[in-house]
Amino acid sequence: MNRHLLALSALLLSLTAVAQQDPQLTQFYQDRLSFNPAFAGAERLQYVNAFYRNQWNGLETNPTTTLVQYSGKPGFIPGGIGLSFFQDELGQEQNTVVKVAYAYHMDPDANGGILSLGGAINYMGKTLGNEWIYIDEGDAVIPQNEKSGTTIDGDLGVMYRVPGSYYAGISTTRLAATDLKDLNISSVRHLYLQAGYEQALGDGSLRLRSHLLAKTDLNATSVDIHANVLWNELLYGGLSFRPGDAVAPVLGFEYGTTKNEKLTRSEQVFRFGYSYDATLSELANYSSGSHEIFVSYMFNFERIPMQTRHVNPRFL
Repeated sequence: MNRHLLALSALLLSLTAVAQQDPQLTQFYQDRLSFNPAFAGAERLQYVNAFYRNQWNGLETNPTTTLVQYSGKPGFIPGGIGLSFFQDELGQEQNTVVKVAYAYHMDPDANGGILSLGGAINYMGKTLGNEWIYIDEGDAVIPQNEKSGTTIDGDLGVMYRVPGSYYAGISTTRLAATDLKDLNISSVRHLYLQAGYEQALGDGSLRLRSHLLAKTDLNATSVDIHANVLWNELLYGGLSFRPGDAVAPVLGFEYGTTKNEKLTRSEQVFRFGYSYDATLSELANYSSGSHEIFVSYMFNFERIPMQTRHVNPRFL
C-alpha cells in the first residue's frame, strides 16, 4: 500500500497542479481565519490557537499538520489582524505557509449584524525530498535531489455575522494561483462557503452550535458539517461529518475567568478540543483513523480610565 501511495505521489508531481494546499481540519469551526481573512479580529477577545493533526494513523509517512495562529484587534489600526503559521508534511513533501490577514469590520446595523471585508497575503514554501521508491529506476519525473520552491499569493473574503446567533461568509484563497515553477507545480485557487448558527436550548444551560464548510477548486468539491452541544459554558460534545471520507466524534471544554480590579479589567478563556476521524473510504483497511487536537487561549486586558471629580471649595 505504501508503494502505491508513493507511486501516486510521483504521478501527481508529473502534473502541473496540486489539489489540496489549504489546511484540512476536522475542527474547522475553530479555525475560520485560514479560509476567510474577513474573520480576522471578529471574535470579542483576542486569541492564540494551535492545532495538531495526525491523519490516517498507521500508514507509513502519513500526513501530519501543525497550525498556529493569532487573531485580534490591536487597537493601533481600525479593524482586526490575523497571523498564521501552517506546516503540512506528507511523505517526501513538506509545505509551509505564513499568512498575514487584515479585516475591516463595519458598524453594527439595525439587527446587530456586522459586515466584514478581509484580505490576506500568503507566503508558501514547498520542499520535495529525494528518498523515493522507484517503480522505473531513473524516471526523469521523480526528483533525484531535494528541491524547494516558494511563491506569494493572496486571499479575499467577506463575512456577515450577528454575534451569538449566526454567521456566513464566502472567500477565495490563492487568488492569483501563482506557480512554483522550479517544481513544475501550479497553485490552485480554492473557493469557500462558511456558515454557522447557535441557539440556547431548554433553560439556557445547553447551547446548540452548528457549522458548515464547503470548498471547491472547480474540479472537486468537499463539504464538512459539524454540530455540538455546549453545557453550562464548560463542556461540549458533538459530531463532524465529511461525506465519503470520515465521521468524527468531538469532545472539548471551555473555561473562562473575569477579574475586575480598581484600575484594570481582564477576561481569559481556555479551550481544548479533541476529534477522532473514523475513515469511511477504502483507506479504513490500512489506517486506524485520524487524531486531531486543538488548544486555544483567548484574552483581553484593559485599563479602566480614572474618573476625575471636580470639587466646589465652598462645600465639604
